[in-house]
Amino acid sequence: MIVAALLLSTVITTPCANCHDTISLKDDVHAEVGLSCKDCHGNEHAPKPKRSEIPEFCGRCHSSADYMKRFNPAARVDEVAEYRTSVHGQRLAQGDQNVATCVDCHSVHGIRRKTNPDAPVYATHVAETCSRCHSDAKKMAPYGIATDQFARWRISVHAKAMFEKDDLSAPTCNDCHGNHGATPPGVKSVSFVCGNCHGREAELFRASKKAGGWAQHNELLGSGGKCGDCHDDARAKLTMTQFSDCVTCHENHAVVRPSVAMIGVLPDVPCAFCHEGAGALATLVAEPAKKASHYREMRDALLAAAAQQHLTGDARFDWLVDQAQSLPTHRNRPEFARLFEKFRIGKTHYAFGKVKVAIRRCGDCHISGDFAKSYSDATRSLTSMIARAERIQLAAHRGGVETRNARAELDGAIDNQIELETLVHTFGTTEVQKKQTEGLGHARAALLSAQKSLDELGYRRRGLFVALGIIMAVLVALAMKIRSG
Repeated sequence: MIVAALLLSTVITTPCANCHDTISLKDDVHAEVGLSCKDCHGNEHAPKPKRSEIPEFCGRCHSSADYMKRFNPAARVDEVAEYRTSVHGQRLAQGDQNVATCVDCHSVHGIRRKTNPDAPVYATHVAETCSRCHSDAKKMAPYGIATDQFARWRISVHAKAMFEKDDLSAPTCNDCHGNHGATPPGVKSVSFVCGNCHGREAELFRASKKAGGWAQHNELLGSGGKCGDCHDDARAKLTMTQFSDCVTCHENHAVVRPSVAMIGVLPDVPCAFCHEGAGALATLVAEPAKKASHYREMRDALLAAAAQQHLTGDARFDWLVDQAQSLPTHRNRPEFARLFEKFRIGKTHYAFGKVKVAIRRCGDCHISGDFAKSYSDATRSLTSMIARAERIQLAAHRGGVETRNARAELDGAIDNQIELETLVHTFGTTEVQKKQTEGLGHARAALLSAQKSLDELGYRRRGLFVALGIIMAVLVALAMKIRSG
């Protein structure tokens, strides 16, 4: 029987507690506003409602605007109406007693406000609350629904933002599926769901040729067609059933941090994005000799260590990404962390639990990879020059030389690189080339300004050495004169 015992401080003021002494409404939102057992269950010893009756049971109050305004003038009163439109509500109406109702998410007694960090519907607990059912293989078996959504989401960029950066606005289950009206987003609505946060990317994609191409493919796939009906190469083995805007490339629950690895056209080592010059500016300003030599030694040592572990291909690339983040020359260096994050250097695989999954790459569908290669070249020609300018600028700055101009140009180039990453959603070369050219302009200015500052440092040091030499010579001469006198 669903019964409540009002607990105010340590005093129980309702006779229900004489029998139901194990039930507490401590921190319960209803008790906070002065409601007690009889407000839900009446004065009579009424039986608890059946599962199919729970939404209407709660809705007696929560669907009444007049009643709810007594406690909160802005309170919603459409939860039950929304619930009826959800998959849960529709199945409950069909007699399915297995689906979630109000009490499965909000609890029965001790119902906390959604703003209470201990509430099961607080942002950091929503996914875990949903997983109580959706990670239960036995409960999900009749519906043919996968049970790994929570595990996949937990390693996503969204979960990392929520738990590592304390960003409570990061999306969890209800932000994409809805809460009371929970329903999986359809093919046509996914980009609008994601676009609530990623507006620029969604806008670019909808205007791209890719959006129209996917619509045509979906017509074919929707009529029973298969990839092999048109393609006789590696694409014939693909088992696509639909192309769904954001999800096709980024997945849905395991939305890992997008990286250059998704483009699929990668150098042998991830180090090359920063340390191996590429493009038109590669010969403009040379890497300082000591830094170039140190890089080659470090790279070769890492490749030798990878060879000893028999790592090749993607496995070696991913291992090198991990090593890059733990090198003494990189660890605890904010400048490295900034470029590593902004350049979106990442792995070709991710893992949740014991499951290892390859990220989705352009080459999975596009055999020729012309756009992927041109985009990768554009990215690397910019990132490698930004990183070189950064190293030269830092060397001068640490020597005490003013590098303000170089720093400003570097920030401009990095901003252009970030915009270049967004423009991948155009799936075209015109805007990419335009932004690359703009970024290279800033990178060129940064390189020249940083090198000028480094030359100034060298001039100062040479001047200092000359001055010290002169001073030493004068002191020696003075000492000899004193001794001879």
